[in-house]
Amino acid sequence: MLRRTHVAPFLEERQGVLEVEWLEAPDPEAPVLLFLDRLCRLVRRLEGRPRRDVSEMLRRQERRVRDVRRLAGLGKTLLDACRFRPEPGADRAAEIREAVYRARGRRWPPIPGDENRPYEDAAGELGIAVDRIHALLDSDRPDHYRLVRAPSLDGPGLLRRYNLELARAVLLDAESMVVRADGGWKGIFRALKLSRLMVRVEREGRRRYRVHVTGPAAPWIVRPQRYGVRLARALPALLAAPGARIEAEVRHQDRTVPYRLSTAEHSWLRPDGRRRRRPLDSRWEEDLARVLRDKIGPERGGWTLVREDAPVVLPGGRVFLPDFTLRHRDGREAFVELVGFWTPEYLEHKAKSVRDAGLDNLVLVVSRRLREAGKAIERESEGPVVWFTDRPSAGPVLEAAERVARRP
Repeated sequence: MLRRTHVAPFLEERQGVLEVEWLEAPDPEAPVLLFLDRLCRLVRRLEGRPRRDVSEMLRRQERRVRDVRRLAGLGKTLLDACRFRPEPGADRAAEIREAVYRARGRRWPPIPGDENRPYEDAAGELGIAVDRIHALLDSDRPDHYRLVRAPSLDGPGLLRRYNLELARAVLLDAESMVVRADGGWKGIFRALKLSRLMVRVEREGRRRYRVHVTGPAAPWIVRPQRYGVRLARALPALLAAPGARIEAEVRHQDRTVPYRLSTAEHSWLRPDGRRRRRPLDSRWEEDLARVLRDKIGPERGGWTLVREDAPVVLPGGRVFLPDFTLRHRDGREAFVELVGFWTPEYLEHKAKSVRDAGLDNLVLVVSRRLREAGKAIERESEGPVVWFTDRPSAGPVLEAAERVARRP
């Protein structure tokens, strides 16, 4: 993530709205893209070198740019995309330092020409060659980690990632933000849930929502830096939704200023390439999805299965996102929620969500291993409950869905 010092020079308040001076390339042959591509190729050539060397080589590109402040942010973006790893033997670095310091203390004060004697003494004590003593002395420190994989970025890819990092850095000072989109709500709610952000949801139509997210700069956030990291991790998924729009209130120069971010206006904020499909949460979910898809289809009963497709807004602005939606071609819908073995806190939260949802077309698929906890969740449900022992079966789930499915 970029720090505030990387983004502050490119922020300006215009007509009461905070705006960012994005890095832009008007055409594919723009000099800025050629320079960014050069930076990417430079980093790939430095694989195997320590992080401090990679950072220094990027800094030396200052002579090729007009604004070194911009280069600092680009360099940080590239370094964050690299994979560094301590070299073999780095786990003994602390032991080696201690041995060298002991040997140096025994030979104090130093005698000119004997600078290498403490290292030789430590090598003899630890049974390590002297050249390895020098190589491993500071190898556990991040600046000495070796570059093992450079990012496969080109000029346009680095420009897109850098601008995304600018957007993330601005939102570190957001007190609150509102997220809207034209679709893709499954990904939005999933990202907010995994990031453990404080949200409140309002419905704006059948499948449209206004999501209020508490920002890191809100006065009641105890650990704003940690919370800001969680928000930054969720931002790419929020911007991946069609027509994503974010309106935030940001602290800037001791004032709260509106800040807007839209993928329609800044198309380069949208993720490029295919997003990797997220695996299912458990073996039981995989089994249930497989057996249902094997048994249903437009030509076999008219049912289709969609995962996490229908968020339900609960009292207090919370969201309940059923695992699956069974949708019939005549327009009827039934939700399916799998309840397997988990922590007591999870089961208590699940029971509360089921009770607050109050859905009579929700089919709960519950493991018999839960015993009393499962029965407590069953008592909270308005819809049918299907119990399973080893793995869920499609037949009972589809029969229950057929009974309770209704049009939204």
